[in-house]
Amino acid sequence: MELTKIIIHELIKEKESREVAIELSEELIPNNEESTALVSALSDSYKSDRILYAIFDNSEGKYFPEKFSEYRETDRNDADFITFTRLVMGNLVEFIRPVIFATGGYFVFAEYSENGYNFISIFLIRDVEGRILRRTRNSFSIQTVEYVDTKNLAMACRINENRIDGEEINYISFTQLRQQEVSEYFKTWVSIQQLESSSDYTKALYTIISQIVPPIDTETNVQYPIETFRNLVYNYTSTSPNNTVNIRDLSQHFYGNPDTVSDYANENDISLDTEFRYNKRQLRKFIKLEVNRDGINLKFSRGTLNDKIRISEEDPNIVIIESESFANALRVEIDNN
Repeated sequence: MELTKIIIHELIKEKESREVAIELSEELIPNNEESTALVSALSDSYKSDRILYAIFDNSEGKYFPEKFSEYRETDRNDADFITFTRLVMGNLVEFIRPVIFATGGYFVFAEYSENGYNFISIFLIRDVEGRILRRTRNSFSIQTVEYVDTKNLAMACRINENRIDGEEINYISFTQLRQQEVSEYFKTWVSIQQLESSSDYTKALYTIISQIVPPIDTETNVQYPIETFRNLVYNYTSTSPNNTVNIRDLSQHFYGNPDTVSDYANENDISLDTEFRYNKRQLRKFIKLEVNRDGINLKFSRGTLNDKIRISEEDPNIVIIESESFANALRVEIDNN
């Protein structure tokens, strides 16, 4: 991780109260080993949480997207970043005040690069153990990060600037709390609009499972063949309750680590909500097809249908297999015989 800027503001609000106050920092926290370690720890905590993807709601009157866009058009110096964060923090007050069960905390704004991507993230920390944050005259100081507890990360969102520059969708990812009414103010403040469908996420899961290194079969101590792994994922997912798949649970089941699949998605810039309803039609791509006719036995994954294997549009009796490696292997077999 390469940290560029970090600033922390405090919002003060007690549960079951409508009284809100904010303590705004006037300067950035020094960019040093301690601040980098803090943001790195928060980023790791964030990536292990339940993550959803979205874009900005850029309709008229949406304050956060407007100020974010204005910041990106500045020189992006320290003063510009401070101004942006102070403005949006002031706007946050009106969204959190009516939420009776919401509480305040420390809002950490960080600009950094990680895995080749440029991010601006907001982390909301509560009940910080070990007093890692201490108020100074104009800002906060970081005393130590050895007490950073991932449970202290209450909510967070991360904006991928590379995706914005590439005019891609799903450039915002954010954590989703089980207490929907409490976390809703955070989403409203940032002006989040979700786009992806169950079909899109099921396709993304297929892409990941087709590319990631398959797990080890505990019975044979040998890596699963990719087709076998796809079938296992299909069987696991299709039997999940309410047609819903949880990526952390799936990853724990196959890899013994809840972060393996989501880490792969993050490293390869693949949008995948941590939990989503799967699309049954797209899920069937995981299953292998087998056809045995006229002395020809053809086995292939549904995922290759209409990609490497397709039925000719000109002649319905012609099946086209378009694969260089398959053609080379067939030539070898013919030559050997």
